[in-house]
Amino acid sequence: MLRRKPTRIDLFLDDFEEWSNLRKEKQVAANATQTGQAGQCAPVDSEIAQRQKRDMIHERIGYDPKPLPQPSRLLIH
Repeated sequence: MLRRKPTRIDLFLDDFEEWSNLRKEKQVAANATQTGQAGQCAPVDSEIAQRQKRDMIHERIGYDPKPLPQPSRLLIH
């Protein structure tokens, strides 16, 4: 097996600023959900999110859960 030298990863100031901004936004969103969601029903929101996720997956893989119409059966005498 060939061994290669480690890949160098460069971290620039822009990358750090972007990361810190994203972290702050995530903390603000988490604090808002903790304080704002205390009186609301959380299971309803999670059920809606699960349903949306399931529908998105079905659409992506081309699955249509509706049954196909069956041809009418002819009675042969």
